[in-house]
Amino acid sequence: MREKSRKFEAANPPASAEIAEPEILDVELKDRLERLRTMGRVIGDDFAMGVEVGRERGWRYIFKPVNKIEVDPVDVKEKGLDYCLGVIAHEGAHRKISRTDFIPKKIWQEMGFSYLMNAVEDPRVNNWVRGKYDGARDWLSRVYAEDLPTEDRIDRKAKQKLGYTPKHIQYGLEVIRYWHQGEFSESLPEDVAEALKDTIKFAELAYETLPAKDPKEEDIEEQAKNMYKIVYSAIWPEYQKLVDQAFEDEALRQMLKEMIEKGEIELGEEGKGGNGEPLPLDQMPEDLRRQLKKKIKEKLEGLSEEERKKMEEKAEAKAEEALDGLETDLNQEIKGKFSPQPETVAEEKERKEGEAKDQAEAKERAKEIREAKKEIEKKLEAERSEYDKALETVKPYIDKVAEDIMNLFITKRFPHFKKSFPGQKLRLKGAMEWRATKEYRELFERRLPTERQDYNFLLLVDLSGSMSGEKIQETFKGAVLFAEALNRVAATLGGLKVAIHGFQDELIPYKDFAEELDDDLRQKMSSMKREVSNQGEHNRSSYNNDGYALKAAAQILEAGKSRNQFLFVLSDGQPAEDNTHRVPEYQGLSQEDELRSVIKDISQAGQQKILGIGLGKGTEHVADYYRNDLPNVENIPNVDVKKLSEVLGQKLKELIK
Repeated sequence: MREKSRKFEAANPPASAEIAEPEILDVELKDRLERLRTMGRVIGDDFAMGVEVGRERGWRYIFKPVNKIEVDPVDVKEKGLDYCLGVIAHEGAHRKISRTDFIPKKIWQEMGFSYLMNAVEDPRVNNWVRGKYDGARDWLSRVYAEDLPTEDRIDRKAKQKLGYTPKHIQYGLEVIRYWHQGEFSESLPEDVAEALKDTIKFAELAYETLPAKDPKEEDIEEQAKNMYKIVYSAIWPEYQKLVDQAFEDEALRQMLKEMIEKGEIELGEEGKGGNGEPLPLDQMPEDLRRQLKKKIKEKLEGLSEEERKKMEEKAEAKAEEALDGLETDLNQEIKGKFSPQPETVAEEKERKEGEAKDQAEAKERAKEIREAKKEIEKKLEAERSEYDKALETVKPYIDKVAEDIMNLFITKRFPHFKKSFPGQKLRLKGAMEWRATKEYRELFERRLPTERQDYNFLLLVDLSGSMSGEKIQETFKGAVLFAEALNRVAATLGGLKVAIHGFQDELIPYKDFAEELDDDLRQKMSSMKREVSNQGEHNRSSYNNDGYALKAAAQILEAGKSRNQFLFVLSDGQPAEDNTHRVPEYQGLSQEDELRSVIKDISQAGQQKILGIGLGKGTEHVADYYRNDLPNVENIPNVDVKKLSEVLGQKLKELIK
């Protein structure tokens, strides 16, 4: 790993420094600033945090040593309160959940790494704050609709420095664009597009790696470490290829620039960027690129070894300086930024001494903020859906359930390669062996074909009256747990589809295989709990036609034509008769025997795996119907969501072995 020296934005004023507010703030603007100060402290959960007008244009949260949010006074004056609330929500979220002290300094200072972490962390803090506060979603949409760095804007900024936009910078911007718009720019260099294609699922996983809505510090630290691990292990290796290529391109461009300045090469307009600087060679017309490569080669071959080395070192130093400067500038385009350096012992001591001096004033401020926080949280709590409340409860278990499912179904996480002949992929290790043995085939490899598995899951939720009380409380949490965990697996690995249905006398559809789990579907699922008391949409809670509903669900699952079919049933296992909805071939049987017969039929057919789950007390009947002595059938009765998350992995292993 090539280590580069890095220049970072530093916060130099001591903790006690006061920044005077500009005179442009009249009474109304001061009122806006006070509201932003309150909101930032509430969301950041830090009543001693400073929220002040910055010395320079722009917004930022400065971690250390001063612990404050700097507000852009021009935005406060010109862009309206909703826009500013979106930015302050973003910055407050940085204060609450962003952590970097555990990242080794050597890794943090790798060229491009801090920019990559910023590009992923920005969507991550947005996801957390809009998950906790419903109002934040609209505010943030306003901010990103107006401020999302577009190609024109970035080109303008990049051309001031270099005349072009390096590929690793384009990658970071596209990660943010994808979070906001769900798509990439239409015109991207092939290697940037390929890197995004290979890694965007990991970027999504990283910015969905969130602590709970009201997390403890251990949870915040753990999830921040998990996010860093995903970025460093799954994204950084591919992204670093773009960084290395950008460095090599820029070093070559610096050589070309020096030759132009010395009059050794004349460059027409077709080889220049927006600021008159020469473009990288790969962005020039092919004929011109070929000519210039030849002249650079002739130049280097005409130098002594010492002169050539000196010229190369000079070009590399200028390339590093140019790319570092550009990265620092473009970090300003991202609304929130990590503090670049871990806190030293001296800095920690200074910060604590400053906090002690301000303690009396902070105590008085905290009292005012607590009252404001109560009002804000009271309003936000009233706006939270049943799904949001359940999600907050099950969030600690989503990662484990998703990981257990992924570990079961992934047989080949990475493609396999074998030695091959020219025209295939170059092997770096082979190149070293070739130098020693001159074995031509060692230089190349080709990718072996792999068979991609697909999986369909159907979640069937009992919404009859017998599920009232604790049963529906736990069962709905289980439905949310499975919905989110399976959605995460699908987003990470692909090849997995999920359908969700409730049932009373018949199926109640909530999500089909083709639909994405978006906010509208989550809101739709919030009505599940109301169905058991006939306050939902279907309202037939007196009936519980398990056999009929299970048969219909199995048919839907079969129609999906997946090779791997799983049917999860959340129920107390107690049918309640409704003669209108019966399985025709079992008309003479009781509801109980009908259910047993349907389960046995599915079991013997062997196409589907059935897991009966009883969440909450009084669900032991699940084991009576979904008997684990039947092939392809398992049960988990009388559990809560925590216990379910602990035993699910083992049960699935037993189910599919």
